[in-house]
Amino acid sequence: MTAEQDCSASLRLEKRLIFLHIAKTAGTSLVEYLRRLLPVGTVLSHGDFLEFPDERLSPEQMDEYQVISGHFGYAHIQSYLEDSFSVTFLRDPMQRVLSFYKFCMHPDMQRRFPVARAARDLSIDDFFTSTLPEVCEALDNLQVWQLADMYWHEDRMRLSHLTDLEMLALAEQHLEELSYVGFTENFATDFAAILQLLGLPVADDIPREFVTP
Repeated sequence: MTAEQDCSASLRLEKRLIFLHIAKTAGTSLVEYLRRLLPVGTVLSHGDFLEFPDERLSPEQMDEYQVISGHFGYAHIQSYLEDSFSVTFLRDPMQRVLSFYKFCMHPDMQRRFPVARAARDLSIDDFFTSTLPEVCEALDNLQVWQLADMYWHEDRMRLSHLTDLEMLALAEQHLEELSYVGFTENFATDFAAILQLLGLPVADDIPREFVTP
């Protein structure tokens, strides 16, 4: 075992980190950096999170991890916020959906997700105006829905009595409850600030994962 591996094996965060990961906001870069720093098996990424039914973890499962990151909504994590350091990243909405569209062109995405197959089969104009549930979930005001509650079609139907302004107000209220809110456009500075707040070393060169402009 190298000295670096030995240090990693003993690292322990003061508080569990919960990362409400909005797709295509550079969040994977943060998660993979933490995975390299912390002991093996203590970082749960959004990909790992897909293995859990209903995207929910029991308190016992939560205690197994130092970092829990997922494309879950505020509704899934609100009961854990008080005892956790919670983070999200926001991005200019137009830039986010353009980046998401490009990401959907990856063959693996098209194999796994209906929304990516819709992006492949539709023109870009038709994709961005599509009313298919799988497209609306990913594109239609996703950041607000994820922060207000959750963005799946059934969640949108359940909260359809709320106006757009009421949903925005709910999302803004929930942002105030998070420990840190970063911005993709300010990624390097926010990345370093989060690591410092966690008491972790800051990389000289910020690693970037799964980047699509």
